[in-house]
Amino acid sequence: MTQRHVPGRAARVHHSALVIDTHIDTLTHIVARSPDFSTVLSDGRVDIPRLRKGGVGAAYFAVWIDEGTPDTEALKYTLRSIEAMHEAVAVYSSDLEVALTGADITRIHAAGKVAVVITIEGGRVICDDLRVLGALQRLGVRSITLAWGAATTWMDSWNQEKHGGLTGFGRDVVRAMNDLGMVIDVSHASDKAFWQILEVSSQPVFASHSSCRALTPTMRNMTDEMIVAMAARGGVVNINFGAGFLTADPDRVHPRRFGPQQPEPRDLFDRVGWRSPEPGVPFERLIAHFEHAIKVAGADHVGIGSDFDGVKSVPDDMEDISMLPAITEALLGRGHSEADVRKVLGENNLRLMAAVTGA
Repeated sequence: MTQRHVPGRAARVHHSALVIDTHIDTLTHIVARSPDFSTVLSDGRVDIPRLRKGGVGAAYFAVWIDEGTPDTEALKYTLRSIEAMHEAVAVYSSDLEVALTGADITRIHAAGKVAVVITIEGGRVICDDLRVLGALQRLGVRSITLAWGAATTWMDSWNQEKHGGLTGFGRDVVRAMNDLGMVIDVSHASDKAFWQILEVSSQPVFASHSSCRALTPTMRNMTDEMIVAMAARGGVVNINFGAGFLTADPDRVHPRRFGPQQPEPRDLFDRVGWRSPEPGVPFERLIAHFEHAIKVAGADHVGIGSDFDGVKSVPDDMEDISMLPAITEALLGRGHSEADVRKVLGENNLRLMAAVTGA
């Protein structure tokens, strides 16, 4: 795909900003295939050259928990994935460094590296044990998407309601994450669970990879009321780049199958990162979601949560993480100030991370 040309002003703003992507599934790629992350990868959308070209200062690398995996096996896989991420950072230490706080992100970015924030997508990995949660925090995990597809034993997901939102233990998980300095991620939560999380949490929360339900009516996206409420508590909605979260075509909205049926996956990365051969959606659909979220919540509460390497189809001109400067160009072109664009690119999520981690 031809790289979209970004003119001088937009390029200057983008590459002088702190750009943060709060959700990529690239860690699944690293665990499954041990790729040479220093090269442009033909079977992924994220690698070090693309992170550099995209001007990325920090990225949240998610341990994705497959729904069919028993909880104890999921925990084992999570531990292996965390170790694989630390090993990759050691190998590519001139480019990557693990960040545990907002201050770490600022320092690592200033040193010319990409800050790696380790996250987990699937709260059942804690095996209903707050000490396991604490142990994961000590290993460097700084955010958890509390559910994925199905409900956990303590919280409902967007796709399954069993508890009326959070159970008592689910509320304990929210409080414990506050105490541990871990960012609570409400992407994949049911609507009832979302409102209860906001009620219980003493810290701001974010949606690491959810777009706007007003434009694309899937339960995985956020309603305007949710976006406003999250913003009122200092939170951030991070726009998902998956075509099924952005489309205006009712037949292509997530979770309906987007494109032809996926062939039998070779490994977990094939399962989560397989690319549909069908066209995605117009780039303007992505920008429309950014614009809507900014209109609803204000520029202080919107960010980037691409879901690269975890979605089947992406917008035109946004094939991989190297193309993020096009977002800066588009927002500036629509009259947003440089200061507001910098907030959306990363400052909002830096503020949230610093608030939750205490530094």
